[in-house]
Amino acid sequence: MTTLLLSGLAVTAAVCASLTAAVIPLLRRARVVDVPGDRSLHRTPVPRGGGLAIVLAASLATWTAVLAAVHLQGAVHAMSGVDVALMGLATVLAFALLGLIEDLFSVSVRARLVLQLVLGAGLGLVAHSAFEVSLWWTPAICVGTAALVNATNFMDGANGLACGHALLTSLWYVQVAAVAPVAGLGLVMVSVAGACLGFLPFNTPRAKVFLGDSGSYALGSAWAFAVTACLSRGVAVEAALAPVLVLLADTGYTLWMRLRAGQCWYAPHRLHVYQRLVCAGWPHWASALLVTLAAASCSALAASSLLTSNRLWMPQVAMAAVLIVYLKMPSIIGAPNPFPTLRRAR
Repeated sequence: MTTLLLSGLAVTAAVCASLTAAVIPLLRRARVVDVPGDRSLHRTPVPRGGGLAIVLAASLATWTAVLAAVHLQGAVHAMSGVDVALMGLATVLAFALLGLIEDLFSVSVRARLVLQLVLGAGLGLVAHSAFEVSLWWTPAICVGTAALVNATNFMDGANGLACGHALLTSLWYVQVAAVAPVAGLGLVMVSVAGACLGFLPFNTPRAKVFLGDSGSYALGSAWAFAVTACLSRGVAVEAALAPVLVLLADTGYTLWMRLRAGQCWYAPHRLHVYQRLVCAGWPHWASALLVTLAAASCSALAASSLLTSNRLWMPQVAMAAVLIVYLKMPSIIGAPNPFPTLRRAR
């Protein structure tokens, strides 16, 4: 099994690297580039939309894994895992298409949110069929999916951050799928991990291409699918959410602080924790590594819940402490306070 896993990762990584190298000149010719703006941490235009290579490579790998599972195990025996894998693939492709439309044509904030909620509701309805989840959970899945997609998109602002985090996150869900178990989840997550591994050298330390919304939406929807699949199969909440908590914490904290400071919540900015660290002088790789380490720490602390049914509170407290330290890191290193309104109000 380990040999097959490593072989799948290597082949998918090679395919994604080849696709990324081919996509970059096409994006330049089509002038699909990210011009530095109020949200940017880079100074020169960089092609965006490289996430298409991740989507294509992961899709090919997932299809190959599904066909192999059916061939080796038989259609009937493999079906429970196949339908889950296809559900994950459909989710990723749907959100990748929405992200591609945004990359090419730019969509209003309201239209994007509505479409994300519609696709999130679709995931909830499919989960009702695939996992026999109550329809009452559809609104929660809908909102949660939009939250994860946007959090992943907002955190894709430093070289190697979203992709490095995605590599760790997908490998975590491979482990969860094997231990819990969650049939079919591992097929999708191994494919995503391999694709991210192949894309990462093009995105760090110096970015030759960005994921774009097509890539970040695809990754965010992959996490939404993984969380839905895990919770539907009885995986502990902390284990299902562990690697994505840092994304939600950074995004939620930043949104809350901006609202309290009276700022326009949807205006472009550089106020996320990782952005403030880069603006304070940290290199991109250090900020990206911090996010990945926070995700890895939360995952390691949640691992015990996969091995025992006893509900322990110490790991959850420790996970909260990890997130608090991460959120306070700009203050710890002496970065300027970007929310002066709060200071005056006190």
